[in-house]
Amino acid sequence: MPSTAHPLVSVIIPVYNVEKYLPRCLDSVIAQTEKNLEIICVDDGSTDSSGAILAEYAAKDPRMRVVEKENGGLSSARNAGLDAFRGEWVTFVDSDDWIPRDAVECFERAALESGESLVISREYAVDSFEPRRANRAEWKRCAPALAKIVGRRKMQSCAWNKFYRADIVRDRRFIDGIYFEDWPFVVEIAGSLGSFALLDAPMYVYCKNGGDASIVRSPFGEKKARSYIAGIERVAGLFAARRERKYAGARTSAAAGTLISKVYRVRSPELDRLVVTELRRIRENHPFALDRLELKDRFRLWRMEKRAKA
Repeated sequence: MPSTAHPLVSVIIPVYNVEKYLPRCLDSVIAQTEKNLEIICVDDGSTDSSGAILAEYAAKDPRMRVVEKENGGLSSARNAGLDAFRGEWVTFVDSDDWIPRDAVECFERAALESGESLVISREYAVDSFEPRRANRAEWKRCAPALAKIVGRRKMQSCAWNKFYRADIVRDRRFIDGIYFEDWPFVVEIAGSLGSFALLDAPMYVYCKNGGDASIVRSPFGEKKARSYIAGIERVAGLFAARRERKYAGARTSAAAGTLISKVYRVRSPELDRLVVTELRRIRENHPFALDRLELKDRFRLWRMEKRAKA
């Protein structure tokens, strides 16, 4: 447990070419009702005015630290923030998103009252949210942690909308150089905990048309496929000899199903061959990782194998 009533909270904000959205994000963090913050902004080699915006804000607020680095992607930027933070608690905010002004206060209250090392808000809002009084955000304990997160994977696998005690993230890192890096990180943390506290209100506002839209909407190709594969392999390796294997198997099978679905629609023999080969290799090393594939995904994988050989 933290040693003070208001422990230092580190807010890690990765930044890359988001000049249109960055002021809104920074304003929302600076305006938090909880003032004991360390705001770490990692400029991941921005080429627009994002760097100048960060410098302007940092000059006005001593709580803000700017870490500058060469462009390495979202995982690399978040990892740089994890290398630099000094708080007792950590939360992530993407620079094209924003948070309600009482978000940190609500997270902190739930963490201190529950004694949990991880607090998750039940939902995130998209583009807007309903005003809420901080003392009306209630929490409940959820266990086992990994089973609950796997059961609601679409909502829970992102790095943001969560509040982490420092000791559960200090030695963990996102897989560098891939897309979809959140879910292996979150699954790894959940698997190390027995339970977490779940808040009943949105603590995060996701901008669906924000700075990462070009990545999300860009064509599905080899790098995205390999990103899914890297995540599946990381989670399978972590849980190979643990009792949570069935939950990890469900999550890796879900990721594989998404991968298969996306690649199946591309209709590229080279991509088919890559995915078939890599999933076969993972299955040979970690049979549990793909034992929950749905029938439609098994059929598509079989068709992809045929297409790859044609």
